[in-house]
Amino acid sequence: MSAYPHLAARLFNTPLMVLPAKLDAIIAGLGGRLLGVDGLTLPAAQSAAPEMLSTRRSEQHPGGWRLDNGVAVIDVRGALVHRSRLEADSTSLLGYDTIAAAFQSALSSDDARAIALVIDSPGGEVQGAFELASRIHAARGQKPVIAIADGMAASAAYLIASAADEVLATPTSYTGSVGIVMRHVDMSRALSKEGLQVTHIFAGAHKVDGNPYEPLPGNVRHALQADIDDLYGDFVQAVALHRGLPEHAVRDTQAQVYRGAAALPTGLIDRISTVDDAIAQLAALVAAPAPKKAMAAPNRKGNTMTHPEATAAPAAQEQALQAAREQGHAAGLSEGIRQGTQAERERTAAILGHERAAACPDLARQCIATGLTAEQASAILGAAPAPAATASAGFAQHMAALNPAVSGIEASSPADETAALAAQVLQHARHA
Repeated sequence: MSAYPHLAARLFNTPLMVLPAKLDAIIAGLGGRLLGVDGLTLPAAQSAAPEMLSTRRSEQHPGGWRLDNGVAVIDVRGALVHRSRLEADSTSLLGYDTIAAAFQSALSSDDARAIALVIDSPGGEVQGAFELASRIHAARGQKPVIAIADGMAASAAYLIASAADEVLATPTSYTGSVGIVMRHVDMSRALSKEGLQVTHIFAGAHKVDGNPYEPLPGNVRHALQADIDDLYGDFVQAVALHRGLPEHAVRDTQAQVYRGAAALPTGLIDRISTVDDAIAQLAALVAAPAPKKAMAAPNRKGNTMTHPEATAAPAAQEQALQAAREQGHAAGLSEGIRQGTQAERERTAAILGHERAAACPDLARQCIATGLTAEQASAILGAAPAPAATASAGFAQHMAALNPAVSGIEASSPADETAALAAQVLQHARHA
């Protein structure tokens, strides 16, 4: 059995931006081999991340991405590390440098008019995560970039996603976990039972801080916690910048993980979609217009000689003009995505800010998830009965009157009145 002590330094006593459950799975999958201790039993592992769910056909590009109707699709799968790409027993490890290289390749390719990051990752190492996110964020305006959680975009993986123009999630994907975690293993009692004792011979008071062969001293724990707190502040600040959110809103998530539409009210994602639909919509958005034919120069009598100098300058000018058009087109698309994202955030905030939203949270969330406008949601929330009368009703009862025929039935209870009002509002919206 192979030993992996070189991985221990990347898992223990080092800040990580990873979902804690997945960290436990990685450690358990590698077991005692991490520290060269046979028979060491750690928490049970969970299964590795599934393959990306997409039925669309695409062409593999040597730059590390797939081309799908003008969209460069970059798969971000597995635990994320600073450099290298290798397989461990419990998960695949993907380097930030590999993702950055693929992103840069797609950004500079004329074939790719937009970029989609399809993510299924619990996060990973701190080193390299912020740099990659900054690279993606700095590219805004060059080409439209979306990120979609296809299974999971947690912690460092979410940091990367947040840097895109728009963040999407499939209905059952998990997003969030904006936090930092560190693991320390104390093997002193296990070694004592085996009759083993480790003696450190070192220079420098902090040279062996956090070693696994003795309990963690209080002053060392305090220093490690201070480092974690600083990194957490950086994480919150970066997400707030990328998403246009106040920092307190990001902190209020308390590193929680959200499934599907539950992340919408937090502002961590913009909308729900499948991978196929997201790529198809992005491809339609950036569909290149038909190239304009160059106007032929008039054939003046008496001028039968062709001068290369006379034709080279207009050709160069036309190329520069076309490049400017393409850059402006990409910038306009990115701005359109930004404006649409901002409008969605404003719609969500308006619904959640309704005076009845706190009393009817399930109804408010369903109004958001079903795409109601702020005005429609306001009418429904305003007519909703008191919470005690609707505790067992749920959104299904409020929306049961979607059939236009119901609007003519006289309501006999507060819940029926709300359902009838919802039907009238939605029917009016259809014909508006």
